[in-house]
Amino acid sequence: MLFLLPLLILAMLLESTVTDLPLVLACLLILTIIRRDISVFIAAFFAGIFWDTLTLHRIGGASIFFLVFVFLIFLYQKKYEINSFPFVFAASFFGGWIFLAIFGYHGASTQSLTGSVFAVIVFGLTRLKLPVKFKRL
Repeated sequence: MLFLLPLLILAMLLESTVTDLPLVLACLLILTIIRRDISVFIAAFFAGIFWDTLTLHRIGGASIFFLVFVFLIFLYQKKYEINSFPFVFAASFFGGWIFLAIFGYHGASTQSLTGSVFAVIVFGLTRLKLPVKFKRL
């Protein structure tokens, strides 16, 4: 959890300057799966506002999309197992494809596929439980 918020900020900066991959959407998806509380809506709203500001899009468009995306995940969390790799891949692929199509990016299929692979890798890293051993001083 501690590295997801800095990762979300880094994803916003990368997506607004370097790449068109839906990295913010993937980070919000993973944050939604891990947190499962109302604070994700706040993060989605502000991520959308900052993304719109950095990319010079109409303010609020990405926020509305991110909020609806998070709401749909919360809506279907009881019907589907959202804490699984196939769900992360499918949700990030379809969410990324719709996001890129709405905001007019070209090559939405390839970019959303790459964003889905990124989401699965980050999700796998969050589920990885490494034993940490501390030395006594």
